[in-house]
Amino acid sequence: MNAIKLKILELAKTNTFNVNSISYGYKFVNNVQTDELCILFSVNQKKPITELLNSEIIPSSITVENQVLKTDVFEASTPELLVCNGVCGQNAGSNSTVNRAFTRPLVGGLSITSTNKIGFVGTLGFIGVHTETQALVGVTNNHVLIQDAFYTSDRNLGSLIKNEYAPIDSVYQHGEWPPLSVPPANFIVGQTLRYVPIHLATPNKVDCAIFSVNQADISAAPISTSVMQAGVAYTDPLPFATTAEIDNLLVTNPVIYSSGRTTGPKGGVTCPMRISALFTAFAIPYPLQGVQTFVNFQDQITFVKPENDPILSPICPNPIIPGDSGSALIADFGGVRKIIGLVFASGSIGTPPVPYYGYANRIDDVATEMGIEEWDGTNKNYVDPSSIQYITTVGGSSNKFITCATKDYWQVGLTTLINPC
Repeated sequence: MNAIKLKILELAKTNTFNVNSISYGYKFVNNVQTDELCILFSVNQKKPITELLNSEIIPSSITVENQVLKTDVFEASTPELLVCNGVCGQNAGSNSTVNRAFTRPLVGGLSITSTNKIGFVGTLGFIGVHTETQALVGVTNNHVLIQDAFYTSDRNLGSLIKNEYAPIDSVYQHGEWPPLSVPPANFIVGQTLRYVPIHLATPNKVDCAIFSVNQADISAAPISTSVMQAGVAYTDPLPFATTAEIDNLLVTNPVIYSSGRTTGPKGGVTCPMRISALFTAFAIPYPLQGVQTFVNFQDQITFVKPENDPILSPICPNPIIPGDSGSALIADFGGVRKIIGLVFASGSIGTPPVPYYGYANRIDDVATEMGIEEWDGTNKNYVDPSSIQYITTVGGSSNKFITCATKDYWQVGLTTLINPC
């Protein structure tokens, strides 16, 4: 499997064929997913070979080490991020109202926004644990909470000054307040702590931010109910899937679940979803100082709503739509549900375009890059927002964090203030 992953990264780096995404997954025939595995290429529109440049013709097979893999070309749009404004719609057949309601104690799958993203909403994926401090944190995408997530070394230092601490970036639940209006103070559930910065030139794997949570907003029980997902009856804590379990998703084909702000709870028999591809690589636009700028992501999980399932149509027409950014992607391994990914983007098909493909960061990459771990529902520490400290350095930085007086300080944007280490 690692050889296939490396081949996809190689193909994506050059993108000789001028495609929207490259992945390893199930072949489609007449828009129906089969059980045949191949290397997949998505394009805006399939064209006859006579209309393609020689460099754009994708071979019928690709050799990876000693294995010959067929290729498949299908239509799907350039991937898009999944935040939306506070009045964006929800699936008519879903019960997503539970995800958009003011909810205490907190659980995963709820609508959130932040001071710096007022007017936009996303999803609280789950409550996790910051490994170093053993404090509980809310986990979501950086583009749900962060106004500009790029490394400052990739920004124009003479252009827009954006950061996450002036003003303080409070997190609100719910995020369904009228557009451009600040929710009331009792909606505040925490404060943005850190995020994984986005690279401009090198491939990214993770779109993740964490925020502090108020102890009063987390249920206190032997095993806290805050481990749950909104609208989902499953009550056990959700461990993180291992790297091996994620690498084998196409083989084990587990039942998939997710609960998002817009599509609501889905998965299982009532709204089945399926992993369709792994190691997915693509370019996707992010706001760099107010300008949508393409960056590359690699090693993503792709999931779909199986087209040939007769139950799906009016109940859950999409696996993911705007507002679901930050949702946890969950798989059932022999009766134990585990988090396998953090949902952040979608790919659309048809005219008008309808989201069909969901994309998620692997949870093993999220845990490593963000410095978090699963929560078993037992008592943990809490972050005191008044203890958060900031320092400044001169110029832009390509460091995720720097160490000052034995403490690690994470990059959180540009400032004209001076508070050196």
